[in-house]
Amino acid sequence: MLDGKFTTGSTYHVQFIGSTTTNFKRLIWKVWAPPKCKFFGWLAIQNRIWTYDRLQARGWTNNGVCPLCRHSQESGVQLFEDCRYTRRIWEGIAMWLGNEHLRPSIWVLVDSVQIWWENLDRTPSTARRGLRSIIILVCWEVWTKRNARIFERKESAPMHLFPKIKEETGLCAMAGAKHISNLLLRV
Repeated sequence: MLDGKFTTGSTYHVQFIGSTTTNFKRLIWKVWAPPKCKFFGWLAIQNRIWTYDRLQARGWTNNGVCPLCRHSQESGVQLFEDCRYTRRIWEGIAMWLGNEHLRPSIWVLVDSVQIWWENLDRTPSTARRGLRSIIILVCWEVWTKRNARIFERKESAPMHLFPKIKEETGLCAMAGAKHISNLLLRV
């Protein structure tokens, strides 16, 4: 309603006043991954997964220690960036893909999952879209292992999860994920 007249278009534009733009489309929604993994990635990147920090904010009891590494206080960013268990997985991914920039030892520690994810996305890679898919798949697999430890009392070492991630990545490539296939061709 720029000139004082109501139009459908003016109403539509008013809906977006004050909204912000995100890069979720590029990082999550345009990536080849199963829908459940994309939805999980969307929750994770907004710090909306049920880790200790969110449970504590709601007053729900929790021991607070990361169930995977049993070392640090759990949060979304801790689980994906700083957890010793997850870092071993990423070491394996870096060696498998031959990309030194994926090694956690050279990461700059950040305070949000979104910034961590964006930093990984900036990793020098010729198959960036394939790398985005692998980021989502790794985060999903880490989350499912975390939940298996909590709810099913099942434990597995990072060396057992890494082959599963490789297998899932290969299955995605066979199912038609051409960007993952391009990334794996370089391996």
